[in-house]
Amino acid sequence: MARNIKGKKALKKRPIAYMTRGEALQKLQLSLKDFRRLCILKGVYPVEAKKKKSGNTSQAKTYYLRKDILYLSHEPIIWRFWDFKIFMKRMAKAKGRRDNEWVQRIRENKPFYKLDHIVKERYPTLIDALRDMDDALSMCFLYAMFGKSKSLPLELIELSRRLTLEFMYYVMETKSLRKCFISIKGYYYEANIMGQTIRWVVPHQFVMNRVPDVDFQVMKTFTEFYVTLLGFIIYKLYVSNSFIYPPKFFETKKIKEKKYEDEVDDEDENENEYDSDDTIAALNLPLINQDNQILDEQAKIDNFETELGNDDEEIKFGSSVMTFHQLQKLQNLFAGLKFFINREVPREALCFVIRSFSGQVSWDRNLFSGATFDENDEQITHQIVDREIPKRFVNRYYIQPQWVFDSINSRKLLPVQNYFIGTKLPPHLSPFVEEKSGDYIPPEKEMFENSKRINVEEDENDHMSNDDDDDNVDDEQSNQIDDDENKKQEPEMMVKKSKPIEIDRFKQTKQKQDEEKRLRVMMMPKKRKKLYDLIIKNQKKQNRENDRLQRKRQNYDERQRRQSSFNKKMKHD
Repeated sequence: MARNIKGKKALKKRPIAYMTRGEALQKLQLSLKDFRRLCILKGVYPVEAKKKKSGNTSQAKTYYLRKDILYLSHEPIIWRFWDFKIFMKRMAKAKGRRDNEWVQRIRENKPFYKLDHIVKERYPTLIDALRDMDDALSMCFLYAMFGKSKSLPLELIELSRRLTLEFMYYVMETKSLRKCFISIKGYYYEANIMGQTIRWVVPHQFVMNRVPDVDFQVMKTFTEFYVTLLGFIIYKLYVSNSFIYPPKFFETKKIKEKKYEDEVDDEDENENEYDSDDTIAALNLPLINQDNQILDEQAKIDNFETELGNDDEEIKFGSSVMTFHQLQKLQNLFAGLKFFINREVPREALCFVIRSFSGQVSWDRNLFSGATFDENDEQITHQIVDREIPKRFVNRYYIQPQWVFDSINSRKLLPVQNYFIGTKLPPHLSPFVEEKSGDYIPPEKEMFENSKRINVEEDENDHMSNDDDDDNVDDEQSNQIDDDENKKQEPEMMVKKSKPIEIDRFKQTKQKQDEEKRLRVMMMPKKRKKLYDLIIKNQKKQNRENDRLQRKRQNYDERQRRQSSFNKKMKHD
C-alpha cells in the first residue's frame, strides 16, 4: 500500500509567517493612508522577511508579520476609517448638489475616534508610559512651535502647547530637572520622574516654514497618539502629587486683560507666527494645590525627605548617583537668587531652568506680561544680558545666559568672571556625553569632571564634619590616657626594629595580572582568538586616533598662546 507522503508533507508544512503590504491592505479593506495611520497608532512596523517571495518583478516589497495583521484586524478604529470613507462620499455628493444645509448636517455628523484604549493597551502601567515619553515630549514641543495650516490643525497645536506647559509646570514644582544643554537644534533637558530618566529637546523659538521633504501627515498621526499619551501621564503625575488638574494659576490683572484683548483681536492675529508670551507669563506664576494654596517649597522638601529616609542613602538618576544631601543642594542651587532677563535673551528656557532650581526670575513688565519684579529692584543678584547696556547697577552681576546652564551641569555656582559681557566664554560642554575607557577627553571636560568630583567630596566632608568633631574630642582624650600609661610602662633600654625592605606591591600585582592574561590568551580557541585579535586591533586604532587628537590640541593651544603673547606685545608697543 503506497504511503501518502504528499499529505504528510502538507501537514508538516508551517503557515506563512509574513504578509506583503498589498495583501494586508486587501485583507483589512483599507487605503494605504489609513493603513499607515493604523500601524503608527498600534505600534506595528514592517519587518525584513527571511525568505522573500520570488517573482518576475524586481520591485521591492514591504513585509509584515501575519500575526500583526491579524492583530490589527480586531481593532475597532477600522470601523471609524470605513465610516469616514462613507462620510467623504456623502460630502462630495452634497457639495456637488450645492445643498448647503445638507453639507452642514453631514459635517456635524463627522465620525471621530478615540485613542484611550490604545494607550491603555500599549502602556499598562505609568512606569511603562514614562519610559517611552522622550519621543512624545520632543514631538509635542516641536508641534507647539508650528502655525496653523491645512495639514496642521489648530486644535492639535493648541493641545500640544497646553500639555507641554503643564509638563514644564510639573517639572518646576517637583524640582525634577537634572541636566540641560544648548545646541544648534534646540535645548536639551533631562529630568528624573519616579526613578525614570526622561530626555527631550525643545526647538529654538523662530517661525517654522513648511519643508516639502517632511511628510506632515505622518507627523500629525504620531502627534495625535502622543498628545493622548501625554494627557494620561500628566494627569496621573498631577494627581499623585496632590496638584489640581487642569492646573490653576494666580493670574495678574494684566495677564487677564491681555488674554481678553487677544480674544477680541483674534481675527487680526498672524496665525503663522508662534507667540509664546502667554506661555512664558504662565511659567512665571505659582501653582495651586488641591487646598487652593500656593505650594510650600519647604513642605515638599520635607515630604521628599521622609520618602527617601537616610541622608547617606544613594539615589540613582540615570548614570549618575547622588545622595539625598547632594540632591537637595542641587534642587536649591539658585535659592535666594533673583534674576532679571533682558529683552534680547530667550525667556522661556531661562525661566523654566531657573525656576526648576528654586530661583526667582523676571523681565521688563512694559514689554512682556508675567513679570514679578522690576529692573530697579535692589534685591536682584544677577542680570542676564547678551549685549552691552549703558546703565548698570553696582550691586548685581551682569552675566551671559551660558552661566546658568553651566552652573546646573557642574552642580555648583561657577565664578561669574568668565561669563561677563564681552569676555570669551568657556566651551559649553554637553553633560550627556559619557566617555568610555580609551576615548579622547578634551582638557575642558577633564577640568569639568575634576571640579564636579571636588564639589562632591566637599559636600561629603561638610556633611560629615559635625559627626567627626564629636568623635575627635573623645579620641584625643583616650589618646592622652594611653600615652600616660605607655610612658609609665616604658623601660630604660629598648631594641629598635630594622628598616623593612620596600616592596612595590603595585608592580608585583601588575606583573601577575599580565602573566595571567597572557596564559588565558594562549588557551583561547581559534575562533575566540580571532575575535580577541580584532578587539585589540580596534583598541590600538582608537589609541592612535586619541594620540592624534591630543597632538592636534597641543598644537592649537601653542598657537593660541603665541597669538595672545603677540597681541599683548603689540598693545604694549
